[in-house]
Amino acid sequence: MDVLQRIEKHGKWIILTGVVLLVVLVISTIVASLPPRRFTLLTGREGGAYYEAAREYQQIAQENGFELEIRPTAGSVETLRLLKQGEAQIGFVQGGIALNADPLLLSSMASLFYEPVWVFYNPDRFDAPLTRLTQIEGKVFAIGEADSGASHLAREMLAANGMNSETTEAVEVASEEAARGLREGYIDAALFVSAPTSALIRELLLDPNLELMSFERAAAYTALLPYLTVVTLPQGAIDLRQNIPSRDTQLISTVANLVVSNDFHPDLLRLMTIAVVDTHEGGGLFEKRFEFPNIDHADLPIGAEERAYLERIRSGESTLDNYLPFWAAALIDRYLLFVLPVALVLLPIVSRSPMLITLYNKRKVTRWYSTVRSIDRSVSAMDVAEIDRALQDLELIEQRLREHVTVSENFMADYYNLRGHIDLVRSRLTQRRDSLLATAGSPMLAKTDGALPLAAK
Repeated sequence: MDVLQRIEKHGKWIILTGVVLLVVLVISTIVASLPPRRFTLLTGREGGAYYEAAREYQQIAQENGFELEIRPTAGSVETLRLLKQGEAQIGFVQGGIALNADPLLLSSMASLFYEPVWVFYNPDRFDAPLTRLTQIEGKVFAIGEADSGASHLAREMLAANGMNSETTEAVEVASEEAARGLREGYIDAALFVSAPTSALIRELLLDPNLELMSFERAAAYTALLPYLTVVTLPQGAIDLRQNIPSRDTQLISTVANLVVSNDFHPDLLRLMTIAVVDTHEGGGLFEKRFEFPNIDHADLPIGAEERAYLERIRSGESTLDNYLPFWAAALIDRYLLFVLPVALVLLPIVSRSPMLITLYNKRKVTRWYSTVRSIDRSVSAMDVAEIDRALQDLELIEQRLREHVTVSENFMADYYNLRGHIDLVRSRLTQRRDSLLATAGSPMLAKTDGALPLAAK
């Protein structure tokens, strides 16, 4: 007995076993694929734009049944190091910091908002308004906390101007210390990298004793450091009544990014995509509505999942959350986005399998053999009424074969074999019927009890 015959003989049990295994596989896959309910997001210091955005994400995560732990860091350089070490799987990283990170380990998830470079200074310490960093030579210049994105960017900007520790006293201090130093006079100028939503930036903008530098050569920085862009703080944008700032101020800006480990759970990725869209799509002082989140300012490659979720959620295509719990919507979304396309590719390949094609075509014919065989085995015990019903069943099978069953030339032998076997059984039935009638002498005296099931429909 060849393989195909064995499969045909035990087809029902094979199908049942396959269904059970499939159900077990689906359930185990779903259970194993559920995300952790708690995860950590790395931010900058408390009070900064990263930290404040993270608090909004935390609320959205909680509404969807997840616990988001916010972990402050010294800044983007430390955050990137912790991501590489596996201390967390997602964190805020200032644009330009992750340019040399390993794309096999980390990916960009989305760009979120502009982070301008703010250089505040004490005008009493300078002969003229600051428009170039070279004017700070010989002064005390606070460049941000060690391991922060501000410190990293400040050093790149100073180097671009040919400035170093011999010409400028660059000190690494936290933002609060730099602000205090400006007010108390032991720091002449200080650089901050932050969104204007930062409470500290707003305080400094409103301080009448401090001035904000306007970058005269902003475009040159974007040419030398391509991850930077130029933004303008309009006159009066901070306070119209007091006209703060008193003139249009040209700034250079980087962009805040979320960086994720490549093994970040897809459902958590979807959750965070929902959070960043809800939080940032409304725009801000420098961002147009619906400009962010985007993938235009990423330092690392954007993964297929990150891109798909962002496009799907931003476009409003993912409406499942309005009707289903997050876990169910995420599960459906994940399979629709990533599993279904694979299945659609594999299905035509599997459906053209020679073995499946052979089984399908043979099954068109062989499915009737069980009825024919059952009749054949019962011929010797049948009465006239049962024989008549059996003959009707065989006629029905033949009719269906003629009218509904089509097979290719390769399977014509099976088709005509079945019809030949039907004729053989019909002949035996006819002989049995004639014998019974001859013996009884009349159809009315023949046995009429008993029943034979009709042929399978």
